[in-house]
Parts: sequence; C-alpha cells; structure tokens
Amino acid sequence: MPKKRMYVCSLDAGIDVICGKWKPAILWKIKDAPLCFGAIQEKLPAISPKMLTRQLRALEADRLVSRTEYPGIPPRVEYSLTERGRTVIPILMSLKDWADTELADQIEECH
Repeated sequence: MPKKRMYVCSLDAGIDVICGKWKPAILWKIKDAPLCFGAIQEKLPAISPKMLTRQLRALEADRLVSRTEYPGIPPRVEYSLTERGRTVIPILMSLKDWADTELADQIEECH
C-alpha cells in the first residue's frame, strides 16, 4: 500500500489530486459514460499512451476513477468515475464556466 501524501493546506491537497495538464481533461471525458483506453486517447489525441496510463493510474490511486476489466480476446478495460470522482465534476464545471466568461477571447474551441 502506497504511503499517504500529507499536505499543509487542503487547497494544496485538492490541487494535487485533480490538477495538471491531463487529469481534468480525462475526468471531463469520462464524466458522462465509461470509456475504454482507446476511446479516451481518441478524445485526447495529444496525450501519449504512456502519459495516459500514468494519469489513469494516479486518478485510480486517488479513488477518482475506477478500472473495470472485461474478459475476452482481446480483454477490454473501461474507466469510469467513482462516487468520489463525480464530486469533482461540479468543480470542473465551475472552472469551465469561469473560463468561458473570463477567457473567452483566448479559447479557440471547447471540448
């Protein structure tokens, strides 16, 4: 079992768990329905498979994402939000709404 990270401030803890270049985007892409690895990568073409794997593992370790394996040839794996992960979506929605208003002139497209 990995050692729990300790923080001085709750804001630091929250930012560490959900921020970065890819974590919010991954959470946003799987908010409506579980997706397999390939589908997530199609929706985020700029992320490398190695980085996607790393970020999904981090989100899983923080209990925001669950990984479900389905038997078959080839085996299929889906990623979905956990109950805890669903609690992050309103935060991301608020950030998106703020950016839509305050940074509209800097946004080329919205995913």
